[in-house]
Amino acid sequence: MGRIFNGILLAAMIVGAVLTYNMKHGAEVEADKVAQLNAEIGREKETIALLRAEWSKLSQPSRLQELIARYPDHFKLAPFTASQFATIDEVPMKPVSPGDLLAKKIAASE
Repeated sequence: MGRIFNGILLAAMIVGAVLTYNMKHGAEVEADKVAQLNAEIGREKETIALLRAEWSKLSQPSRLQELIARYPDHFKLAPFTASQFATIDEVPMKPVSPGDLLAKKIAASE
């Protein structure tokens, strides 16, 4: 009876050790994946920062003015004229929704 019980405990101990090893190995694999994702996120953030800096450089007004002066036939830009600006009368009124009217009536009645 004692030998059988010791054999069962030995088998349980071996199964427990194997399960523990498998769980540890799985956790290490997932930790490696997380580290790879964090590294990739860092690279993407660096790329975004670089692209923003490049966009800032490319969209500088002085640079754009120089390009316009260098290639006037390509852009065909002209200065603004007074007729291009709208007056207040030409701006359309914002459409009124039924919800706005109801809110005004409720506010007026209170």
